[in-house]
Amino acid sequence: MSNTPNLALPLLETSQAQKEVTHNEALALLDVLVQARVIDAVTAAPPGAPTQGQAWIVGPAATDAWAGHDGELAVWLGGQWVFPEPQEGWRVYNEDDGSWWSFVGAAWSADLGAWQIPALNLDWIGLGGAWQNPRYRKTRDGLVTIEGAMQNGVAANDGVIFTLLAGFRPEADLIFIGYSAGGAYRINVQADGDVEVSGSNMLFSSFSGIQFYAAP
Repeated sequence: MSNTPNLALPLLETSQAQKEVTHNEALALLDVLVQARVIDAVTAAPPGAPTQGQAWIVGPAATDAWAGHDGELAVWLGGQWVFPEPQEGWRVYNEDDGSWWSFVGAAWSADLGAWQIPALNLDWIGLGGAWQNPRYRKTRDGLVTIEGAMQNGVAANDGVIFTLLAGFRPEADLIFIGYSAGGAYRINVQADGDVEVSGSNMLFSSFSGIQFYAAP
């Protein structure tokens, strides 16, 4: 039986019997792969009671019916597991953590990296309450975002507040303007990873709005 080149959907053959079987199989695969979503991207063993159309990205060292299908999509269709082979550029929504995952370079990975939570210096702590504490992350194409706010119960201590991990640092020193309880203040993001502030306010000082590309 022939298949389409991109999604490997089964094609009807001339004089084929039971054409509806092939046609319905193609529709079922389309229903899964178009606007695709998966339950999660880490499970390595088949769940006990999947429902029609549910899909997973198969985790490493897969077992049982998923053995040998690491990194593929596992889809429950018609009472059996089907394993569409992912192609470069495929993208799915991961219901487990609300992130988008892409298949690039023969592997799945999240489009947005995990948030990094830095340790703060100079008696600064996260603002807390309903407010986001300082954190940062990087997209697949290298765009770094820093966000969150901090407070200081001792004084408005200026200086290096935290240091970005390697791979999250700009190619050259950068200057940003942040907002604090006292108005605008200066934030330096340096090529060595140091995040330094000047003119901060102890009640609150925010990092939100900082974005730059990491050095290649």
